[in-house]
Amino acid sequence: MAERFIYEKEKLPRPVLNGHEDWLDLYYKAWETAFVNVEYINKPGWKNILTCMPGVGITWQWDSCIMTFITNYANGTLTAFNNLDNLYRLRRESDGFMSMAYTIETEEPTYGERINPPLMAWSEWEHYMVSGDSSRFETVLPALEGIYSFIENNRRRPTCDLYWFEDSGSSGMDNSPRSGYFAQNLDGSDVCHIDLACQQALSAECLAKICGTLGLEDKKAFYEAEHERICALINERHWSERAGFYFDFFQRGERNEKVKFINSKTAAAFWTLISGAAKHGRREAMKNHMFNPDEFYTKVPFASLAKDDPNYDPTGGYWLGGVWPPTNYAAIKGLDKTGYRELAREATVKLLDAMCAVDSDPAFGGIWECYAPEDHRPSTTEDGKLVRDAFVGWGGLAPITLLIEDIIGLEFNAPENTVTFNLNAREKCGLENMIFNGGNISVVCTEYQPFRGKTIIKTSAEKPFKLVVKTKYLWEPAELDVPAGDAEFAI
Repeated sequence: MAERFIYEKEKLPRPVLNGHEDWLDLYYKAWETAFVNVEYINKPGWKNILTCMPGVGITWQWDSCIMTFITNYANGTLTAFNNLDNLYRLRRESDGFMSMAYTIETEEPTYGERINPPLMAWSEWEHYMVSGDSSRFETVLPALEGIYSFIENNRRRPTCDLYWFEDSGSSGMDNSPRSGYFAQNLDGSDVCHIDLACQQALSAECLAKICGTLGLEDKKAFYEAEHERICALINERHWSERAGFYFDFFQRGERNEKVKFINSKTAAAFWTLISGAAKHGRREAMKNHMFNPDEFYTKVPFASLAKDDPNYDPTGGYWLGGVWPPTNYAAIKGLDKTGYRELAREATVKLLDAMCAVDSDPAFGGIWECYAPEDHRPSTTEDGKLVRDAFVGWGGLAPITLLIEDIIGLEFNAPENTVTFNLNAREKCGLENMIFNGGNISVVCTEYQPFRGKTIIKTSAEKPFKLVVKTKYLWEPAELDVPAGDAEFAI
């Protein structure tokens, strides 16, 4: 009998957020929708999958990777790693190629030799950070290295050593004005794409960590060097000093030919933060663009195309401004990583409020593929129709993952057996019934009065862990040794 995933509310983590019942309702609606969207595949060799679009007979690569960030919080009741395992089996072992999508019936690439954002190493590492289970690493490492090598050997231009998608559709940003929607010969039309370079750098960073966990020190050193190499190239070629922004660019002719930037500011550049490519002043420059209301910080953040672009569509127009879960997740995690956690939370609040408004609107309801940047409504497609609804999959990123990580403010580090509580909410908040590092934990701030020097945190744990509490009112983080059982701490 094939494994079946059953929605049982009581088995999921329970967010605690007094005064935000709408966010909590959307949290559980996202889980319910995800369980409905499981596709049970009666075919030898296949594992059942979570999908954004059940019934179409296709499994996509970057959708699958992104959905793992949601099911990391399913307490084992649902997993998107089945998707990844299917894709690992289907990849071409001779050169490492993995297609952007496969047709389930034929097991053949749906769109030929196109690739997708290579996010699998990131997905595997983040799962380890929550679960503490490194048992997948040895099995999946050959596939992760194969995907990395294929891109190095087949999607890097010899004139500049930087990277190209076959077209905008291959990047996942279908009709974004970055290169031909269907580029001649699927060669990327001589464009070097900023997001693929960053995603390859992020893969190298995560591969280094995975190899370090496995004790493969030579490989760890190799991928650390790769990360530095790619980041240096990104800053050398993709950065425009005049605009203070990272762009795609054309590269034709000689190796030292002058860069010709594609003058559209898109969400593809957000990947420079999470990848570690944007450093020092360039981080701040990217942050300023992202939070500029005349560019990306629209009523519903973040627009996928800057408002000052002549192609921008205030109703979304798919990737002509639409607000998309995967690029928003990369943006917000990049802000967290580079020290802008309060801004990340601010953007998440606006996004969640917009999603709740759409869900409560009788004309729409539910969770959508992407959202309009300037109104509380779903985005339009490029031909003016509404995008798909019941889109969980990745539509659950904000109501589930960002709610836990950026609204409540919890970071999980299973290798160090540490939970960090970035405490921002003034009301009672926390998370109960969470499976972390192989044990059930609860962490709830029941009273937060920093000006009176009174913060109370209650915990429950099956086994001890370290809790690090951070607030802007503490000079130093409070480090608490949480015992097994129930405990209460006053900070």
